[in-house]
Amino acid sequence: MNVTSKITRKRAVAGVAGLAVAAGLAATGAGMANAGTLPVTHPGEPTTAMTITNHSNHYEFLTGATPGAGHWVDAPQQVLAPGASETVVAVAPNAPAMTTFVNYRVGLTGPVATYELENMAGNVNYAMSGVGDHYFIDANISSGFPNVNATYNLS
Repeated sequence: MNVTSKITRKRAVAGVAGLAVAAGLAATGAGMANAGTLPVTHPGEPTTAMTITNHSNHYEFLTGATPGAGHWVDAPQQVLAPGASETVVAVAPNAPAMTTFVNYRVGLTGPVATYELENMAGNVNYAMSGVGDHYFIDANISSGFPNVNATYNLS
């Protein structure tokens, strides 16, 4: 094998490895979904992206979740570790609005933290989000209907 063939083979292997890394990052969510970048099947369909971060010193255990009138693109994890974040994403292709809920129990016996996002024309809110005991959820909505992005920080 001559030098040119070796260089070409090494470049091809490096290119394939680069594609594998990019695919792995996309599959693990390293690119973090954004409601405005989701593929839509009907113009104006509601999409939500909820980034949830656990700033407490307890694990959060999923007790229930619903994408409302839609379906999950990225469903919530069963367990959210202290210091961990996740982005849950839902779309509602055949609905004019959607309300997404994710409920986690803080610790094994603590209160339930409710992360809610209502996505409808003229009324985007997280009004039913909250948690009891001495915990607090700081929520922020950064974009409006139909592609809503929100962040939730439990502390």
